[in-house]
Amino acid sequence: MLKDNHSFRMKSLLVIILWLCPFVHSMGQAPDLKFEHLNTENGLSQNTITGIVKDKYGFMWFGTWAGLCRYDGYRFKVYHYEQGNPRSVINNRIMNISKDADQNLWIVTLNNTIVCKYHYETDDFERIPAKRLDRFFRRQISRNWHLAHAAVNYKGYQWDIGIAQKDLIQTDLVTKTAKHYTIDPENRWSLNDPFVTDLYLDDEHILWVGTFSNGINKANLDAKPFRHADHDPRNPNSVIDNNIHTIAEDKQGNTWIGTRDKGITIISRNHAFRHLTEGKNGLNSNFIKTIFCDSRGYTWIGTLRGLDGFDPATGKIKHYTGSDLKSAHVYGITEDHLHQVWFASWNGIYKYIPARDSLIHQNAPGLPDKSVMTIMEDKKGTIWVGCEGGGIAVFKPSGPADLQLVSHLQHNDAQSNSISDDRVYSLFQDIDQHIWIGTGGGLDRLDLLNHSFKHFAASPNGLTNTNITGIVEDDNGSVWVSHNRGVSRIDKHTLTVRNFSTQDGLQGNDFSDGGIFKSRSAAVLYLGGNNGFNIFCPDSIKSSPGVPKVVLTELQVLNKPVNVKDTVNGRVLLQKPLYMTPAINLHYPDKSIAIEFAGLHYANPSGVKYAYMLQGFDKDWIYADASSRIATYSNLSRGNYVFRVKASNSDGVWNPVAATLQITVLPPWWASTWAFIGYALFITGLLYIFYAYSLRYERLKNKLSYEQLLHEKELEMRQSKIEFFTNISHEIKTPLSLILAPIERLVSEVRDPHTTSQLQTMKNSGDRLLKLINQLLDIRRFETGNDKLRLQQGDLVSFVKRIADSFEPLSAQKHIQLRYDTRIEAMVSSFDPDKIEKVLYNLLSNAFKFTPQGGEIIVSMRHTSEGDNNYVIIEVTDNGSGIPEKELETIFRPFEQASTNKAGGTGLGLAYAKALIEMHGGSIRAESGMTNGQSRTTFTVKLPVDIDEAAVAITTEPIVQNEEIIAVAGNGLKIDGKTPTLLLVDDSFELRKYLRDYFAATYNVLEAANGAEGLALAGKQTPDLIISDMMMPEMDGLELCRRLKTGPMTSHIPVILLTARTPVEYQVEGLTNGADDYLTKPFNLQLLSAKVKNMLDTRIKLREKYQNAIGIGTVDIFPESPDEKLLKKVIGLVEKNIAGTELDVESIGRDIGLSRTQLYRKMKALTGLSMGEVIKDIRLKHARQLLAGKKFNVNEVAYMTGFSDPDYFRKCFKAQFGVSPSEYGKIG
Repeated sequence: MLKDNHSFRMKSLLVIILWLCPFVHSMGQAPDLKFEHLNTENGLSQNTITGIVKDKYGFMWFGTWAGLCRYDGYRFKVYHYEQGNPRSVINNRIMNISKDADQNLWIVTLNNTIVCKYHYETDDFERIPAKRLDRFFRRQISRNWHLAHAAVNYKGYQWDIGIAQKDLIQTDLVTKTAKHYTIDPENRWSLNDPFVTDLYLDDEHILWVGTFSNGINKANLDAKPFRHADHDPRNPNSVIDNNIHTIAEDKQGNTWIGTRDKGITIISRNHAFRHLTEGKNGLNSNFIKTIFCDSRGYTWIGTLRGLDGFDPATGKIKHYTGSDLKSAHVYGITEDHLHQVWFASWNGIYKYIPARDSLIHQNAPGLPDKSVMTIMEDKKGTIWVGCEGGGIAVFKPSGPADLQLVSHLQHNDAQSNSISDDRVYSLFQDIDQHIWIGTGGGLDRLDLLNHSFKHFAASPNGLTNTNITGIVEDDNGSVWVSHNRGVSRIDKHTLTVRNFSTQDGLQGNDFSDGGIFKSRSAAVLYLGGNNGFNIFCPDSIKSSPGVPKVVLTELQVLNKPVNVKDTVNGRVLLQKPLYMTPAINLHYPDKSIAIEFAGLHYANPSGVKYAYMLQGFDKDWIYADASSRIATYSNLSRGNYVFRVKASNSDGVWNPVAATLQITVLPPWWASTWAFIGYALFITGLLYIFYAYSLRYERLKNKLSYEQLLHEKELEMRQSKIEFFTNISHEIKTPLSLILAPIERLVSEVRDPHTTSQLQTMKNSGDRLLKLINQLLDIRRFETGNDKLRLQQGDLVSFVKRIADSFEPLSAQKHIQLRYDTRIEAMVSSFDPDKIEKVLYNLLSNAFKFTPQGGEIIVSMRHTSEGDNNYVIIEVTDNGSGIPEKELETIFRPFEQASTNKAGGTGLGLAYAKALIEMHGGSIRAESGMTNGQSRTTFTVKLPVDIDEAAVAITTEPIVQNEEIIAVAGNGLKIDGKTPTLLLVDDSFELRKYLRDYFAATYNVLEAANGAEGLALAGKQTPDLIISDMMMPEMDGLELCRRLKTGPMTSHIPVILLTARTPVEYQVEGLTNGADDYLTKPFNLQLLSAKVKNMLDTRIKLREKYQNAIGIGTVDIFPESPDEKLLKKVIGLVEKNIAGTELDVESIGRDIGLSRTQLYRKMKALTGLSMGEVIKDIRLKHARQLLAGKKFNVNEVAYMTGFSDPDYFRKCFKAQFGVSPSEYGKIG
């Protein structure tokens, strides 16, 4: 049985070969050589080749008329004559290169009296006089001898240089027939020069051909059997065009080749050529997208303008367009197991109906994209559809024109088990039932049994391109894939990839969609691209046994190439070429290196793969292709390394022998032995110095510690003073409120002038005390960084004059002349009015304090410029007692006073004034001396006109203005007929008592000593308004406010916060935490009373709004505040159960999450109605709407709105609306 199978396979193979050989021969592709070209564009020094040889290490050498070139398959290294260098070639015009029996290279130049011998180890040349050489040897290395023996033989063929024409001649040694190679403009693989100057056949069977003016031609005599067919304008028996789009084969064995814009070429089995083109009875377009031959023998042709059908029986072409096919673009065609033909178009899916000879569009719900690129039926009869951007849709036919979606496959970045890309261009099912998917982002294999994907991406050991254009399977079970960088073969068992390119004989690297095809009648594959097409038998593709020898070609240190004998950082690194160097030593500054390598394999150098690693640094091999032949390492640590690199040929056969290089990175100088000796000596010296200076250091340390202690004590005392005054100030503000508030009340009530005058004096003194307290707090805020500028634009001149004018009464009282002198009428500037007023007030107050009666005070202003900056100068001058010169600087320090200070003080005013001026970016200084026999003291303030806002701390918060007191009458205010209840929360018993006595006549007053007590009392009593202090033990006012506003039972209660903190930011903090208003201590009692009255009035109006809003259809009028959300929910529950008589307060409370008591209090506080009254109110309003519709009688309406007793309903309705239900129904 095995013998019979073997015999059958041999017969089949023989039939294939007999069929294929005459076919390709008819297209003129017999043993023609395909030449690759190398010239100056590739790095050759000059295009006239005068010698070719391969050295013992595998490098190719070429002589030119402009130097000697060494080639490693990728790069040329050029050796020139160098003046003054006796080890360079003697002349640039090379005449011949020869190799002796010892593999030495001999170079003959135009200067034939000197011969150059190449030395491998030193990479240079020895100049030897010709007369010293043996005469016979001189003849052997001469060019004439070389040309006379240039012929080469291989596999029954001989190649030689023509004597007359100097062309390349190929001779069949069996038939004695000769072929002359010359330039063929239509063939890019032809010889590129008619004049041949040299021939060389290397050990890889590469034929190297030197030319006179076009460089080097090379041909691989063992090239892969990819036969190439293309358009030949001189041969009618050739394809009509080189740009091949699609290939197919019909039942008769005819090959159909579709081109981009010239139509179709049909090649019969007997190799007759026929062309189909656009015309009246021909194709509707010469642009062929796809061709498919069905089982009936009918050929379908997708063109740019639609679909054509060719009937072999009649030889006629029918056009399927218009109503049959709404899209002119057909990209994919397939035939199912029922012999139905399916079409993939840019308008979805079509199917051919033979009985009607027409196409029918398929209803495919779930098709992700109408732009369908490919279509296929699997072995189970399922239709697979690949879309341009929607992935894959899998359908099962459910009718003549209906498809049922089975699954949809899409790319998912977060999931590896998905297709590589949503652009699907080809689909194929192999003999093992795997689905192969070609996308714009790679190749996928789908295993239908476990629904798992295997991805093939671009990598050194994978595909060379991810834009997959076609997929087929050969008879050996390998999968062939075409793409935009050649063709790849995948072994399904090992999943290894073998790539083929133009260097293997392909027509090109760019293949069209659908340009790969397997013949039905023979085991032949077709590959169509931009330069014709290839035909080959996969069985004939054998792996090449030859493997590349790897050499290290270049070393770079710090990105600079290093040649033999080159000096690197003062030393020679390479004594020999790198490929002959076993080891190198690198100094620490040289630790960034790059090593270039090359696999000396000239058949297909671009197909060579590499694997390299630096042992001691890399953990695994790093794989690279021919375009990445350089290994770079940076910041290598000291130590020993071994660099290893190996290579494989284009068939994936690896050379087990790797090129190696020992690398030693020496330690830096600071880690060497001598360095450590130096360190020891240095440390010894340091110990001695340390011992010598230890006593001096201890003395200095003690002195510095003492001075530091004094400095810290001074700072501590200063801080203690400020802390003391600050704490005292906060503590004073509350009792001061209890002093000023009654005085203000008495001033407004007492009518006796004498008593009023005394009360006013008391009030003025209290205000003065309050001003001092606020000044202390301002200084504290400044020192802690919390004070910020609040700039305004204004006329600084008028502002200063207004402040000076305010001292006129004091001037008259003390008999001191106050004079205002300015040289500028107006000056618009940016300044903080509050802070400038404080500065001027302080300066003028001090001036009046120290100026005796009959004295003079002058306030003056002027403008000055310094560079690009403009300034205003304000001076306050007096002729008082003066300031000693030694104290002129210290008076601006806190708690420092001039010794002439008669009235005493805190010593804070000038320090604070200086700080405020410097916040503006200005300065202040003092001058004091004798002028005309009089003491004269001047304080000078320098302010910038335009402040650099980026250089100072500026806030954009608005300045809170003093509020105007609106007199209100609180008497008679009632809520639900009851006196409103106030809750006072403050840790000061005296303040609570005072406020309780004041408000007790108008309101019910409750008290709590801290925030925790206040929160508990508010939850139990539900007051109408809360007045709370900010700073309290256990729970402060801010936390109390937050708790109240987030609690369902207390969120509606208004809160007024009282505090001793005056800055705006504290007020903003309180308001943002839910406070309704804010007052600073000491506060005006009338203002507080007015705020309380206004807030309670607002609550009454809001309650009336809620009462009026309650009713059917009014739920949506409320905005989304917490209280209004609660009320909205209550109304919704009542409306939902409007007809239920069992609706009660308990059930509503359970749904909302409140107890009966809590719900009662909350609704009473919000609406003024009990919960039962709210339910009844909603029902009666709904009943009124029903009666107005006149569709129901009174009893029906009563039951529909939840009243079980119609009489009770009538009574309630009349009480609510003033008329009986029956009367209201008549009125409508």
